[in-house]
Amino acid sequence: MKNDRSIGAPVSRRSFLRASATAGLLLPSAGGMTLLLSGCGGDDNKVNADGSISGSYMTASGMTLSFVETMVAKERGFFSEYGLNLDIKGGQGTATAIQAVLGGSADLTRANGINAIIAVANEQAPFISIASVRQKSQFEVVSLPNKPIRNPAELAGRTCGIVSTGGATENLLDVMLINAGVNPKSVKRPVTGVGTAAYELARKGQVDAWICVNTDRATIQKDVGEVVFFSTDDFAPMPSDSYNTSSKMVESGSDMPVKFLAGVLKAIDYASKEENWDQVINDLRKYNPEADAAQARAELPLLVESWLAAGPDKALEMNDQTWLTGQESLIKAKLVKSAAPIDKLVNRTYLERARNL
Repeated sequence: MKNDRSIGAPVSRRSFLRASATAGLLLPSAGGMTLLLSGCGGDDNKVNADGSISGSYMTASGMTLSFVETMVAKERGFFSEYGLNLDIKGGQGTATAIQAVLGGSADLTRANGINAIIAVANEQAPFISIASVRQKSQFEVVSLPNKPIRNPAELAGRTCGIVSTGGATENLLDVMLINAGVNPKSVKRPVTGVGTAAYELARKGQVDAWICVNTDRATIQKDVGEVVFFSTDDFAPMPSDSYNTSSKMVESGSDMPVKFLAGVLKAIDYASKEENWDQVINDLRKYNPEADAAQARAELPLLVESWLAAGPDKALEMNDQTWLTGQESLIKAKLVKSAAPIDKLVNRTYLERARNL
């Protein structure tokens, strides 16, 4: 089988690269990012007559359950309680979300830790992470029970599907393989996208394993068939999804990120309680009417688990060592050229202040 990157539902960033070549903002490429900034940061005048602050947040990809905590924070009034009038926008991938913050069309966004590190370390992007949404990786390596893959070393010479070319899953695959002493070039990596399609590709022998989010794996186990899986954290610990803003926001002294995180903390506490899940799903469906309520309810426990994996009192906590260790792994995998100082990667003061509101 050739190294065919067109299997399944491709989410390649290369087509975005071509489409965005004249945008003058952030152009990502596999294993790195090229920055062409026409501006950075949005309108400085965001204080309303009543003293509230207006701002905007862009999800990394659409209006899915993964981003429901911000929807809950807005719909349950947690943002407005802290004087924040937030506009929530659906992004079209991590690259566009980062681009929006750097270009000024969004104040806050969310990005995988790998993407954030690459942008800052390789291109000195004025982009900083202010809280970790997930306290554990959402990505898992999945295989079928009759041909189980239980660790990265067993992928040598085989085929592992990825969500997108040049994205977080491909970078994670390279890091896991290098950590296991496997030549990454020995592993073919077709794009298998998101959802359950990869299971059928594995059943037909077109992939030996694939990387997907844990909620997709749970859906496959429930509705399609049994699988074997392990977390990428077991072999390539990395900071997971984080909230991010621009360095211009930090320098402005605005309280917007503090108010945002305070609202999210309340939303996570609310959405973590099973008795509130019907309302959480209703909030999701306000932004995404096509969302399947039954599927969302089945996936919510995994999402809550990822929020609270470090403990209920550690929601949104950032671990400096995880960021530094993750960066070192990316350097070893030659995805990052040289290390960025920790204070260029993360700013924990907003979260500390949000906890005290």
